[in-house]
Amino acid sequence: MGFSQLTFQQLGGAVVAGGAVGYLSGLFGVGGGFLLVPLLNIVLGIPIELAVGAGPCQVLGPATTSLLARRVGKADLRLPLIIALGLLIGVFWGARLLEAAKQQGRIAWNGQSIPLAELVVLSLYWILLVVLGAFSLWEVRRSQRRRPIPRGWIRRWRIPPYATLPDSDGQDISIPVVSWFAVAVGFLAGLIGTSGGLILLPSLIYLVGLTTHRAVLNTIVIVWIVAAQSTIAHAWHDNINLVLVMSLLLGGTIGARLGAVTSLRLGGRQLRHRFGWLLLGTAVLIALRLAKRLLL
Repeated sequence: MGFSQLTFQQLGGAVVAGGAVGYLSGLFGVGGGFLLVPLLNIVLGIPIELAVGAGPCQVLGPATTSLLARRVGKADLRLPLIIALGLLIGVFWGARLLEAAKQQGRIAWNGQSIPLAELVVLSLYWILLVVLGAFSLWEVRRSQRRRPIPRGWIRRWRIPPYATLPDSDGQDISIPVVSWFAVAVGFLAGLIGTSGGLILLPSLIYLVGLTTHRAVLNTIVIVWIVAAQSTIAHAWHDNINLVLVMSLLLGGTIGARLGAVTSLRLGGRQLRHRFGWLLLGTAVLIALRLAKRLLL
């Protein structure tokens, strides 16, 4: 896929969008895929399947750089290897559902013709961002009151076989439970184009019970796996425009550097608070788009 599908204005906007997403990635330390797909589709008018396909492909470059820059040991590969198959299954299920929605074309609603794929993806994004944004603000509020959230909820599910993870205080975890969790993460990655970092980091800390440092390392490895799997899946379904991806990478490289510099001036609690409001703000943008599509 090349220039014929996108205008030069859209590609120029993609450079700016990539810069904004890269800045936020450097500022908050997570991938900006949650913002990338809505920006490309809602603001620039890029078809939803191309926006979803560009997400993991664009993340693959920075994810590889982060992976090589960190000292990832064998212990940090244990959980990613356990859930790799579940991630793969979820990614391909999600990508196939997106392809089915794309092939379905448009549906009639309230006298309008609406792309089914766009309706499905944006609706899921809205739900995800509202939940994660509210959780982020709630977590900051509890932290201010010195009432930390209990960790390791997922360890209470006792379904054999089990595995022992590093920094787990000798407690083991159910392999089937984390595998099904991986299927869910992979499914969302394949369907809506997020690399999973937005979900993985808080999940590994609060659900699995890993330390923050160990959770970050595991998230980097898993995000790389998900991005690679999603890129292959979306390339198979012809959802990747390389010119669009290169435009995003160009802006993202510059933006990430500026975001990293800014993050040094802000405290962790302040960053989490702003991040929560950013998620809810993006959810409002998506809600307005859906309301325009469905009600007007």
